[in-house]
Amino acid sequence: MLKVKRLGVLLHWYQPPWQYPEVLDRIVDECYRPLSRALEEHPVRCSVDLCWSLVDQLVARGHDDVLTHLSAAARAGHVEFVETAAYHPILPLLPPGVAARQLRLNQERNRTVFGRAYQPRGVFPPELAWSPALAPVLHRLGYRWTITDDVAVALRDGEPPAGHTTMVEGGLRIVLRSNRWSNAVAFGTLDGACTAQAMTEDLESRLGGHPGYLLLAMDAETFGHHRRDYISFVTGFAGWCKSAGHAAMSSVGDIVEGFPSLPGEIPATSWSVLPDDVRAGIPYPLWDDGGALHRAGWELVHLAAETTAAHPGLQAEFDRAISSCAFWWLSRSNWEPELARRGFSMLVDVVQRTGDSGAVEHALTLYDRIFAHAGARGLAS
Repeated sequence: MLKVKRLGVLLHWYQPPWQYPEVLDRIVDECYRPLSRALEEHPVRCSVDLCWSLVDQLVARGHDDVLTHLSAAARAGHVEFVETAAYHPILPLLPPGVAARQLRLNQERNRTVFGRAYQPRGVFPPELAWSPALAPVLHRLGYRWTITDDVAVALRDGEPPAGHTTMVEGGLRIVLRSNRWSNAVAFGTLDGACTAQAMTEDLESRLGGHPGYLLLAMDAETFGHHRRDYISFVTGFAGWCKSAGHAAMSSVGDIVEGFPSLPGEIPATSWSVLPDDVRAGIPYPLWDDGGALHRAGWELVHLAAETTAAHPGLQAEFDRAISSCAFWWLSRSNWEPELARRGFSMLVDVVQRTGDSGAVEHALTLYDRIFAHAGARGLAS
């Protein structure tokens, strides 16, 4: 007899702290409001992570109903809340103390909104950017598991695991997101029911009657904003699982609890990595490609971290300034230097507020270097 296959779904909710209000309102209407309502009203089972940078803006813009729906969905057992970083930085590239502060801040702030419904046991690292150096940070904060992409493991081992999770330092468990299936949904034309069926058949072809899992993890905005035709995807996915009987829509925590965990190593990686990036030793290609722009950007981040460490009153401003977006807009597939300026200018501003003239001069030099290189690349293209 076939054992039930678990089909995990994680929805990542995020907007940068400087998002244009009219853009946020449109995303709410197209995605967040109908999706949150569907998660409350339908018998789904999935994981949701919410960056405080988005939650804060939803409250400020009067979109509290979205948060009310999500809270009700969590209380009904439809949604498992997952921790993430408050302002969406690339955690492995930050000093450990800054990374931990981002996670603590997200939990503290989200609990003011969701109360006891917010009890995350696992972590979604922004952009699924993982490094073994994150394990002790997450372990010290008391988290049991995290997730990342499976491309690097598939390249190393031939195939990612589907019947167990991986246990790393401190007992932290890692669940791997299916790059193949997540991208098939994000960039394909599948509906929810067809996707659930195809994923189940994939597991059956690999594992036969043995238990197994696959995990979809993608931006929540995929469903209704990026893809207008996907607004009913999640409910269709859940409906097929319920009717089929041999597949269960699952949260990441369900997978962690339902499968054994074997000791192993998960190399540094992220969810936009390609096999060539892995071979080249570039695990975060859209945020740290080794080029002059990204190098100068990270030097500016670390300068700001060091400079504000002696100014507790400026740390909140620094935390808001380190989202991944500034780097993403200066990457190989997302070239918008004017949007990148919004993030990097926040870093320069916070350094200027410290009054450290040497640090200010250094910050301005780095900023000019970033956009001199960006301008030269723009002219060359």
